[in-house]
Amino acid sequence: MRTVRFRWRSFTATFIAMFLAGAIMTAAGAMMETGVRAVLPAQRLDAAEVVIAGNGDYEQAGSPVAQFSERVRIDAALADKVRSLPGVAEAVVDRSFSATALKNGKPVAAEEKSFGHGWESARLMPYKLTSGQAPARVGEIVLDSGAAEAAGAKVGSTVKVALKGQTQEFTVTGVAEATGKAVESSLFFSAADVRKFAEAPDLADAIGVVAKPGTDVTALVKLVDEAIAGSNAVTLTGDERGKAEYADVDMTDLVVIAGLLGALALMVGILGVASTLSLSFQQRHKEMALLRAMGGTPGQLRRMIVGETVSISLIATALAAFPGLFAGKWLFDALTATGIAPEGFVFYKGWLPTAIAVGVALIASASAAIVAGRRSTLTKPAEALADEGGEKYKLGKLRPVFAVICFLLCAQLWFVALNLVTGPLIASPSTFASIFFAVGLALLGPSIAKALTRVLGPLVRRMSGLAGYLAGLNAHARAVRLAGVITPIMLLTGIATANLYLVSTESSVKGVYTEKLASDVVLRGGPDGLSRDTLAQVRALPEVGAASEFVASIGFIESPKDPWGNKDLEGWQLLGYTPEDAAQVGAAKEVEGKLADLKGDSVALAANFAKELKAGVGDTVTVGFGDGGKEKLKIVALVDSRPSFESIMMSTDTLANHTVEGLPSHIVVAPKAGVDEKQLAAALGKLSKELPGTEIVDRNRLTDAFAHHLGAQALVSYLMIGTLLGYITISVMNSLWLAVRGRTREFALQRLTGATRGQVMKMMAFEGGITAVIGIFLGTLVAPMTLIPFSLGRADSLTPSGPIWMYFATIGFAGLLTMGATLVPTWQALKVRPIEATLAA
Repeated sequence: MRTVRFRWRSFTATFIAMFLAGAIMTAAGAMMETGVRAVLPAQRLDAAEVVIAGNGDYEQAGSPVAQFSERVRIDAALADKVRSLPGVAEAVVDRSFSATALKNGKPVAAEEKSFGHGWESARLMPYKLTSGQAPARVGEIVLDSGAAEAAGAKVGSTVKVALKGQTQEFTVTGVAEATGKAVESSLFFSAADVRKFAEAPDLADAIGVVAKPGTDVTALVKLVDEAIAGSNAVTLTGDERGKAEYADVDMTDLVVIAGLLGALALMVGILGVASTLSLSFQQRHKEMALLRAMGGTPGQLRRMIVGETVSISLIATALAAFPGLFAGKWLFDALTATGIAPEGFVFYKGWLPTAIAVGVALIASASAAIVAGRRSTLTKPAEALADEGGEKYKLGKLRPVFAVICFLLCAQLWFVALNLVTGPLIASPSTFASIFFAVGLALLGPSIAKALTRVLGPLVRRMSGLAGYLAGLNAHARAVRLAGVITPIMLLTGIATANLYLVSTESSVKGVYTEKLASDVVLRGGPDGLSRDTLAQVRALPEVGAASEFVASIGFIESPKDPWGNKDLEGWQLLGYTPEDAAQVGAAKEVEGKLADLKGDSVALAANFAKELKAGVGDTVTVGFGDGGKEKLKIVALVDSRPSFESIMMSTDTLANHTVEGLPSHIVVAPKAGVDEKQLAAALGKLSKELPGTEIVDRNRLTDAFAHHLGAQALVSYLMIGTLLGYITISVMNSLWLAVRGRTREFALQRLTGATRGQVMKMMAFEGGITAVIGIFLGTLVAPMTLIPFSLGRADSLTPSGPIWMYFATIGFAGLLTMGATLVPTWQALKVRPIEATLAA
């Protein structure tokens, strides 16, 4: 502990590295716990002690392995069974459907979701009338206070409402105020209208069970479970009741993101801390040798090194707990804004992730200290004391072995990415492949640094004279310390390049879903979908040659056995088209059979997928839909599809029956011969003005229906890149500051022998350039370890998609950062008088 007083610079560098690593791991741990706990307090169903909802888990072999993409509805008749149970005051059936009040033909709830419900379900929030009365007849409605104010409606007035793809007028009979915080706009209809507008009148979204005062809820749950046994329903209590309101929310993405961020932070943190400690111990090499000469054993030195590091790390990670939770909350809020986590989800600030982060950080720092200080503890005292003039380094036996293991793990992750996973999931093994490759290079860092400085040194000497000559000699002589500096630069270049091009490649290939469409003009419906008569209106336009409804969802293959494991349980993209025009609008290229036969219980599969299933035209497959339903469908066509983008096609009638709204979301069109896309868009634009909530979009916007998560994933990737690169950037500055400040005596001796400040600065500028070039070169080798398998798996190309300027911007930033972090501490060190610097050292 006394050493801290005299080595405060090196300990400060270690403190900063561990503080940042602990903060990032704490943030990732908090998000992980938030996703696992999935605490989503009930809002609209808050007055019900017990909620009965559909089981949203997709199960295989009796175990949940994924979550259905649509709302799983339950039999409304279950409410009758529950009402008669002892302790039950009410069993209220809740049915919901998209419904938005309009003002001047535009939705008033543009920034929030808006749903219609039966007035009886208002009891579950509860809502209370502030004026008027409940809707009792067809055509009557009660608005919540927010919708009434936005629409300028009051009791007795008429309001237009967009629902089921149409605009209808209702008489406002009342205005209601929620007693709690509502995150959506609610419109309440009469029982007759609910049965008319609900997609499945005999089914319920949920049943709220209100208990009599004094009833034991635990005992009541057991009675309810017995009453609903054999159905697809489950009982929810406490915070779990919120799952019934957000039945299509899957927190797996949040858990995966948190796990990926935590794992990356841990691995990058270990490398960053190890490089910092390595530099620190190299500067204390002579000190360690003196301790050995005085009788200290290698074991005593190891305990001292570990003790120093763990003590600093314990303080750093403890202080990092609060900023880490703050950073986790900031990241979680950003994910909520993208829709990955729903609004109202509770960010959990438990002690467990902090404790785990501290424990992992301490273990990581102790391990890094043992590895980094190994040379100092094993070198013989006489050799160490004689090593003042230069570095003599032997790679040792273990480093090459562990480096080979890392390279083998990289190769194994390549195999996983190219053969065992599909879709966006390829990103995970690809990312870790580059990390393991980087670890392998870091383990061989001193040897690589010596080899590269041997190549770069003569080149720099020829180009720059004496300053370059000295820089080349210094870089080669200090190859071991140089290796500790180039590691974070390598990580900065490699991780930034890989992740930036990973996002751009994924964004570019999403156009595969719509690349075959006959035009770039699409009519998109509002949140309530498009009415079934909209297609006829579109087809009636003289500019339209063909038009097809479109709806998308996610489903599973139940039989025959899916050899691709339902795309690693992400599910298959289910696409619905109008059969007679599917081929004309460019839905897909037919290989066998005809898309026009997609009527009734029929399906079209990608040819390569059908081959894997050992099925062909005329065979039958069982498809599991996003709402939990299953249907046997006959294969009537095989279509061409790129690997990793296979989908299952059927008629819109078949697929829409298994979606929340039960209506198509888009209409894709093909222009009539001689009509260009501008004319087509103008004609559809006029029609769109007559259909509230609709708009004309291009094929890129239609892609969101296929892969709505891509925009959110891109933002998440950029957040992760920013978080990690922020850490790595500070690590680069940390390492270079430590390395340069450790050379104060060397600079002083140079100046005493006649060198000027400018000459020393010029020499260090060339050294910084050599360091940057080596780090950027190694980082450029690391990035393809992610990009090649990902690009092959997703885009069927060796090279990623994206502008070249992103790479140049990355290496430019790395170069400027390296030069700045080299020259600034050099300039500070040169401010001290040479004699004083020599005596102080």
